[in-house]
Amino acid sequence: MAKSAAMIWKSASGTVGKELTITTKRSGTVLIGKHRKASSVDPTEDQLKVQQKFKQGTIYAKAVMQNPDLKAQYQAAAKNDQSAYNVALRDAFKAPEINDVSTANYTGAIGTTITVRATDDFKVAGVKVQITSAAGVLLEQGDAILLENGLDWLYTATVLNDAVQGSIITVSAKDLPANETVKEIVL
Repeated sequence: MAKSAAMIWKSASGTVGKELTITTKRSGTVLIGKHRKASSVDPTEDQLKVQQKFKQGTIYAKAVMQNPDLKAQYQAAAKNDQSAYNVALRDAFKAPEINDVSTANYTGAIGTTITVRATDDFKVAGVKVQITSAAGVLLEQGDAILLENGLDWLYTATVLNDAVQGSIITVSAKDLPANETVKEIVL
């Protein structure tokens, strides 16, 4: 894709003779590239999954544009030639990451804590923690609270767990478009 600053291209956009495509970015940069034709090959299963994710992302981004508060948040994160719509669409494609689950302070006693570090390309909306006994019995579950550092989430145990060994800690992190990442830790 070529870039041009020539005056002749400043107000041009579209396709020229089915050979070139001219695109003007928000910054005024003009991009000139070869015109892309529709593929004659059927899409693969992976390509169909990406297309479906793109459709869902488009629906999410359109909904964001209708919500003034969300739109303002995404616009604040937009850079260069991006719009709030672009940032929302990108956010819909990427699930949050659970970088670390610290169970060092969890002893099974009421009031002990589990710390989760979760990140996202835009914002982690919430983190949930579930504690299951080694026998497979759900002991408790609930929302973690975001700490002041903006990275770590703290969950405080509310139920006594007499047998910590073999217990399963399941952590889930969601972002604004409801993408979810789940991680399990066996103690």
